[in-house]
Amino acid sequence: MPVKSKTTERGLALVITLLITAILVAVITEIVFAVHINTEATRNYKDSQEASLLAQGGIELMKKAIEETMKGKSYTAFNEDDIHRVFVEGNKVLSIKIEDEQCKISANSIVFRNGETNNEYYDTYSRLLYNLELEEGLVDTLADWIDINDLPRAEGAESYDYYERLSPAYRTKGSPLDSVEELMLIKGYTFENHKVISPFITVYTDGKININTAQKEVIMALSNDITEEMAQSVIKYRKKIPFKGTADIRKVSGFETIGFDLQNRITVKSNTFRIFSRATVGESVREVEAVIHMGGGGRTLFRRER
Repeated sequence: MPVKSKTTERGLALVITLLITAILVAVITEIVFAVHINTEATRNYKDSQEASLLAQGGIELMKKAIEETMKGKSYTAFNEDDIHRVFVEGNKVLSIKIEDEQCKISANSIVFRNGETNNEYYDTYSRLLYNLELEEGLVDTLADWIDINDLPRAEGAESYDYYERLSPAYRTKGSPLDSVEELMLIKGYTFENHKVISPFITVYTDGKININTAQKEVIMALSNDITEEMAQSVIKYRKKIPFKGTADIRKVSGFETIGFDLQNRITVKSNTFRIFSRATVGESVREVEAVIHMGGGGRTLFRRER
């Protein structure tokens, strides 16, 4: 029977020792890596939670700023510092932006509650589409989506002749839009044209436009007689002197006569605002978007976080 030499045994022991050492190194490496991952995950979670709270704090901060801006004033106007603010502290960055919803065209106002067309606002929406180089028939599909009857307009669509033929099929809403994103359900509205029109429309106001904050495209949509140059004149005027009453629009060159017709569709004060708050803590980013109706502490009409 062969006898193992001591050299062979020592060699085998060395191999086993090396294998055990390799296994231990691998296990220790895995443990260290797991601890590192767990630490990073914990840190990221903590940063994410802090960013979420900071972003929500930005909403509350801007609500207070709006209250201070509006206090004692019969009109609402903003300068650049009011619209966008950035705060930085260490690895924390808070960026806040505000939009006046009252400066936009109300999509829901193109139809009365009884389903009849509200011609003034219907025409305003049509002119906006024209100014943005979008299909003017989109106003008809929107009106048919909102109204309570099932009679399609010239370029519109109702449940029986369009939506129920889709796959999956669905029906028109028959009531006002709850959000601008809802337009994507309506015939003719695509991601591309929704992106173009959404900055200029709202679903949260009574339809009157704040002439102190309205953009050029919205001002032009108020009347067929308002040219781009006239709209720019309004913006130039209000930068120097905010409109403190609707009659002040007639002080702008070219609006001496048109101003009379506009006064029942414009305002100089706003109560509804969209606030965007973006917080960064370390590598974590959280965003909160909210639509706030001021008064009584500020009622939230819409909120989402991402």
